[in-house]
Amino acid sequence: MYYWWLNVNPKKIRFKELDIDDVFEYSTLNEDGSLIKLSHNFEEANEGETVIIYEVGQTNEIIGIGEVYQKLSDNTIKFKKVEGFAEPIPRYAIEENREIVNIEAFRNQQGSFFKLSKSEYDAIMVVIREYNPQKRYRPYVPYTKESFLSEVFFEEDEFDELKALIESRKNVILQGAPGVGKTFISNKIAYAIMGEKDDDKILNIQFHESYSTDEFLEGYRPDGIGIYKFRRGCFKIHCAKAANDPTHKYFVIIDEINRGNITKIFGESFMLIDPDKRGKKHYIELSCSKERFFVPENLYIIGTMNMSDHEYAISDYALRRRFAFYTVKPIYDNKKFIDFYEKDALLSRVVNKVKEINSTLSDSNKIGHCFFCEKQSPQELKMTVKYNIIPLMQDYFYNDEAKSNQITTELENVIKGD
Repeated sequence: MYYWWLNVNPKKIRFKELDIDDVFEYSTLNEDGSLIKLSHNFEEANEGETVIIYEVGQTNEIIGIGEVYQKLSDNTIKFKKVEGFAEPIPRYAIEENREIVNIEAFRNQQGSFFKLSKSEYDAIMVVIREYNPQKRYRPYVPYTKESFLSEVFFEEDEFDELKALIESRKNVILQGAPGVGKTFISNKIAYAIMGEKDDDKILNIQFHESYSTDEFLEGYRPDGIGIYKFRRGCFKIHCAKAANDPTHKYFVIIDEINRGNITKIFGESFMLIDPDKRGKKHYIELSCSKERFFVPENLYIIGTMNMSDHEYAISDYALRRRFAFYTVKPIYDNKKFIDFYEKDALLSRVVNKVKEINSTLSDSNKIGHCFFCEKQSPQELKMTVKYNIIPLMQDYFYNDEAKSNQITTELENVIKGD
């Protein structure tokens, strides 16, 4: 039983683009018909033996694991892809490990197929799993429409509509006033579409003014000692996870999506998020790494946007064309929510006053129901009104002092019991 290391040239073998269990051939002959260096190693390889796949050229990194699929025959050996890495392991990460820095693949500049000792293979696998932890196969909690409706104050037809919108458009922004539960809904609807609670398939990030494409897609970023090194961004890594697992659905949930420069953050990948530009055939070559990149068809993007942030309103029509916009509204008239708050006399008074105030406000400046979804003691509820709702109203009416004072007085009277 041997362990092997195979150098592949991405111009000849695009291992990253292969699906799991795809088979590829490797010739032991040069273009002139002569045998390649160390060709005897190929003769010793047996079916089923593990092969570390190392991409040479621009990247120089471990990109996956394969196995010998068919022994050498007529100067051709066949390998099968067993695992692709969402985050390939750069050469410097291997060279930092004393146990494997002197492997033959690094010492011998001739040849492409090298034998690894058991200890070398084990040490390499430790580094690989630091970058790509092995998924724990455990039973996940099923999550259905009924699960969603039991946790979120949504009507059944609203759930059906939002689910269908996400599945068909793939890119959806949930917009609404503060406190309507946009982020909460995003994660729960993702669970419902996946059919289970699996946070490994969800990337949660938050955009801000300083967020860059280097963090999101790829670029050079400083390490712990200030040396700039090439890094893949979280979106690129998550796309690779989805591409390596095409039978399951993956999600990217972007909180405060409008607070970042979206087209700049997505960079070259912006075009690829279109539903009709998904998949391998629509790849682009990234300018930094020169790698082929595509957004897989089983990846869905959900953004959240606070409609009261007029300063960060989206005016980019190219972006608006790529996203569908779903407005999440306060649900004070939802039967389940009514049953919840009517059991508490103080909460009922507060909610009824908030509903009255909301009737005078625009959709972007309403008071969300999430301030009142959790069971609170009377003291906690009074603090919510005093330190959350009243300051919010004062902000909404910062240019109308009379209206601000009126609403403040009304809310204060409600929690006093007047």
